[in-house]
Amino acid sequence: MNYNILSYAIYLPIIALIMIKVGWMFYIHGELYLTHVFNNNSIVKSINSILLAGYYLLNLGYAIFTMAYWNHINSMEQLFNALSSRLGLMIMGLAILHYNNVFCINYFLKTKNSKF
Repeated sequence: MNYNILSYAIYLPIIALIMIKVGWMFYIHGELYLTHVFNNNSIVKSINSILLAGYYLLNLGYAIFTMAYWNHINSMEQLFNALSSRLGLMIMGLAILHYNNVFCINYFLKTKNSKF
């Protein structure tokens, strides 16, 4: 049995579900935050859509890119170890990306308010 193919078949749907669910939550709930920051509804929808597209592209690319560097898996134990480490890294990367965006927007908001 080829455990690498089995691990890819498990990894891709799980990471796709996580990315879509988290991205959609950011898109829905982030619109209110962006409306507060920019005070202009026409630009908020555009920025929110661009952030969502960038989020999906970056995470999908990273998820597929990391698959190329998996070691050969010979047992179920190695399969679970590989899946847990790759999924954990991806989830931590999503969290870092989210907090980075929040800090950047907060910085933008503070500099915007200090100019007026």
